[in-house]
Amino acid sequence: MTKDEALKIWLHEFGDVEYAYDFTGRKIKREDYLVENQVGWVVSYVFPLSLGGKPNEGNTIILNHNTEYEKANNYPEFEVVGVRYIICHDESDDFYYIEKIIED
Repeated sequence: MTKDEALKIWLHEFGDVEYAYDFTGRKIKREDYLVENQVGWVVSYVFPLSLGGKPNEGNTIILNHNTEYEKANNYPEFEVVGVRYIICHDESDDFYYIEKIIED
């Protein structure tokens, strides 16, 4: 994905801001697309393509590059920074989302 394409997704997800946070709370900087530093980020897929996910808007997510590394191709459950998450699919609108698993 080109930086221009990634920045369009950024604008759609976060608006015209310099900094934002991924779903884990990790800070990301708009200009640091594909930069491996504390605020670098990538566009990834909630349901990994290698496991059958589709490369569409309802499956894309912006992640800090460290979050992407920890999530890897794990599906539907994964752990990031010691917190467990589950990937869910809304079939009516065809999009994926991530929920934190709350332990009783």
